Amino acid sequence: MKIIICLFVIFGLIFANQQLIDEVNSKQNLWIAGQTKFSSWSQDEIIAMLGAKMKPGRAVRESEVVFDVPDSYDFDQDQAACKGEILDQGKCGSCWTFGTATSFTKRRCKLTQDYIAFSEQDLVSCDKDCDGCNGGFPFDACQWVEEHGLVKSSCYPYTSGNGNSGWCKSKCVDGEDWKTYKMKSGSCKSYVNENEIQNTIYQDGPVCGTMIVYEDFMKYTGGVYKHISGEMLGGHAITIIGWGEDNGTKYWKVQNSWGEKWGEDGYFRILRGTDECGIEAGADAGIPEI
Repeated sequence: MKIIICLFVIFGLIFANQQLIDEVNSKQNLWIAGQTKFSSWSQDEIIAMLGAKMKPGRAVRESEVVFDVPDSYDFDQDQAACKGEILDQGKCGSCWTFGTATSFTKRRCKLTQDYIAFSEQDLVSCDKDCDGCNGGFPFDACQWVEEHGLVKSSCYPYTSGNGNSGWCKSKCVDGEDWKTYKMKSGSCKSYVNENEIQNTIYQDGPVCGTMIVYEDFMKYTGGVYKHISGEMLGGHAITIIGWGEDNGTKYWKVQNSWGEKWGEDGYFRILRGTDECGIEAGADAGIPEI
């Protein structure tokens, strides 16, 4: 009986998703909506995963300087040795740790050409200024890395995909010495317009961005995303790695933390220059200490 009820719920969710998918695809041609890994997730499960908390009072400001950057740029192509894997946060509101750790990993690799993946779990379990799987502020996480540093992922692998924040540890699971890597003190900054974000990515590497997620974003399968329909679900942290244009439509290229089978092989593109879903109202990053 329980199996039958469960199947009934899943099919009901998929049917409701299809209605939204059909609506989105009928109203625009920038991106394609479809059934995704989240089609069988309840709205509560999705909301719990959206763990980016955003500081009040941020607003996109006009840039006084137009920086000299190329029309298109992709960090993962420019710095192929620093690309790394597409990760999956699972059912934990830990996106704020993935955006922070991934941007730190890529920035340090650009400086040193030594790829070291840094631990999201270190932030999830140990950053007490934030709330683990219940969410956190990316800027506060950046400052935490300034003060405490992060260990390697191989030392402290991610285990919170089930929604459990876990206990803070101080010994590596692989037997290595516990060694932390930090951001330079005072280097964490917020970038709040298109030109600032482009310039810091081009000069120093990717940033941890934040955005508002609506129901239709969960149906994204490819193209340049623009919110069309559906309720606001929560805040999400991501890693902005570049930008470009598609048939005259400007976009950001973004690495997500929902696995490589979501979106465009784990990435997505979103409208650039219009603060779509608040993506230009607050991107954070610091400078790795070498």
